Amino acid sequence: MDEFKATYLRLCKDNHVEPQESVVELLKASKHSPGSSRSRLDLSTTSLSTETCAVLGKALSGDRLFVEVNLSDCMIGDEGIRLIAYGMSSNVAARTLDLKGNNIRGSGAEALGKMLRHNHSLKSLVIEWNSMGMWENSFAAFAEGLAANNTLELLDIRNNQINHDSAGELAVALQRNTTLKIVDLRWNNCGLLGGRALLTAMQQNKTLTRMDLTGNNVPQDIIKAIEVALANNEDREAVTNEHKTRQEILSREIRQLKTEKRHQMSELMDRLDHQQDALSRSSRNTAHRIGQLQEALEERKSAFKSLAAKLSMTEASLALANQKANDVVSMLEKTRSENAEMVTKHQEEMKAEKDDRISSESKYLKELGDVQERNMKLETKADDLERRCQQQKEQIYELKEDITELNAEMKVKATQAEEKLTLEKQKLKETLREAQQKHNKDLERMKEDCEDTERALKDRIQKLEHHRVTLEEELSRIKNQQMTERMSHEDNLLQAKQRIKEEEQQRSKHLEDKIRMLQIAKDDIQQHSSQQNQNIAELQSKFSNATLEVEALKRKIEDLNQELSGKSNETMAEVAKVKLSYQKQITRMEADIQEVDELRDKCSRLEKQMMEQSKYHRETLAMKESELAATQERARIKEAEIARIKDEEAQRVNMLQSAIMSYVSSSRTSMSPAASPYKA
Repeated sequence: MDEFKATYLRLCKDNHVEPQESVVELLKASKHSPGSSRSRLDLSTTSLSTETCAVLGKALSGDRLFVEVNLSDCMIGDEGIRLIAYGMSSNVAARTLDLKGNNIRGSGAEALGKMLRHNHSLKSLVIEWNSMGMWENSFAAFAEGLAANNTLELLDIRNNQINHDSAGELAVALQRNTTLKIVDLRWNNCGLLGGRALLTAMQQNKTLTRMDLTGNNVPQDIIKAIEVALANNEDREAVTNEHKTRQEILSREIRQLKTEKRHQMSELMDRLDHQQDALSRSSRNTAHRIGQLQEALEERKSAFKSLAAKLSMTEASLALANQKANDVVSMLEKTRSENAEMVTKHQEEMKAEKDDRISSESKYLKELGDVQERNMKLETKADDLERRCQQQKEQIYELKEDITELNAEMKVKATQAEEKLTLEKQKLKETLREAQQKHNKDLERMKEDCEDTERALKDRIQKLEHHRVTLEEELSRIKNQQMTERMSHEDNLLQAKQRIKEEEQQRSKHLEDKIRMLQIAKDDIQQHSSQQNQNIAELQSKFSNATLEVEALKRKIEDLNQELSGKSNETMAEVAKVKLSYQKQITRMEADIQEVDELRDKCSRLEKQMMEQSKYHRETLAMKESELAATQERARIKEAEIARIKDEEAQRVNMLQSAIMSYVSSSRTSMSPAASPYKA
């Protein structure tokens, strides 16, 4: 409030105007009163001079503080209203303007029409207890400004002496206005013709929800028809509001679903990373166990070699004993006792070796059980990977559905743009038709004036007709320009639609190729997993064969021990057989070790392939997200182009309306000197 007071005093000083004491006192009172609102300027019931109105208009033009301006019962007059309206035309903060009881007439109504044409912030305008309806031409200018306004929602024009002609002008303005919701026309003189005009306006206006016509001499059937149209508009507004709320809710839900999907994708990628880490750890553990098994096999080889050395030693000792028995008979008993001792020692050593072999076999059996359990775990992990591949398939199908939904949304937006273009065409046709009607009315009025006046006015009538012909030529030229521009816009829209369709087809083909590549990769992974399962089954069969061979070896060793205890002479042959069997077993074990190495290499290759497949999946997902972002950006660009085209069409319509209004105002000014003496 201090800023407004300072600007008011500064403008008074600049314009050499004495500040009005009542205004300064009201500004001080509103400053010091505790309950006053800082967003409301209340100067009601204060008589304001024209100089004060000029200063207030300049102050209000750049004001950003007051939301409500109350200038009711100030007896401002047409000149003061013109100055205040000029200032309010550039105001962007005020939402409510009250001009009740200010003796507004012809020029004041025209000034208010210009204000409504340029102001884009007012939502409520109160002009009750004035005389705007007595001057039809001025009220027509006010109605034109009301038709061009796009923010006003409430209009109070009670007790303004509005007759049926002014009501017709107001009805034409209401047909073009798309923001007014409440119009108060009480205690005027609209009559039957005005009521019919308002009823025809309500058949085209879809935003008005309340209109009060009490005290206007309008028949009840027309009032009821208008009330029915207002009720329909109210229902339509409720439906549109509900549709907007539902659309907002759906958009929020779609955004939430997109965020959830992204979160799920990130979780899935994290799980895949964890599984790959677990697979790498399991492969490392298996490699470590295979190394341990190789070490155990080498130990068994060394044990077999030591047994062979002991057997060779026993053979040498037996040969020496035979030679000594042949040479010295007396030493037979000693050699026998020594042989018996050697046999007992050998049996003890064989028992110890048996116990060692039994313990090592139990260890190997345990390790085989662990390996089998790990193989089962690997099989379960392979099943999990298959399930995840299925989930990825489902996500791909969901992405396809999202793409189809995006295509549907683009089609809906295209249809909406076409509908808006048709509406704009209809509006242009209506404006041209209204201009033609107004032109016909003006011609009829001119003819009546010419018939009523004297023959001396024929020269002026000829000049007016020549001016009319030039204006008609200008109108035809403007129509041709509009038709050419409209055709060019339609061609641009068709080209844009074709480009969008071709781009969408290319994207769909690209996505289908990527999906096909993913399916092929999944089939390869499944084949690799089946091969892994076969290799695991072969390993298990080889391990079972090895266990069977170990058991056979145990049996053979027992038979050999029995034969050694029973038959000392056949030890050489049995030792040779045992050597051959051991060599065969060693070769078999070496072959098994080579097969295990090959399997380990296969496992490493499969792990590398799994890593490559996971990287490929990540890259494809990133490409899909980038493509979706690109499609959204292109859709936004297309929407911006459509909005720009709409703005250009609206600017052209405004230019047409301004040209028509200038023509009408020029015709009226040219008629005013001739018509005024006749009316007087």
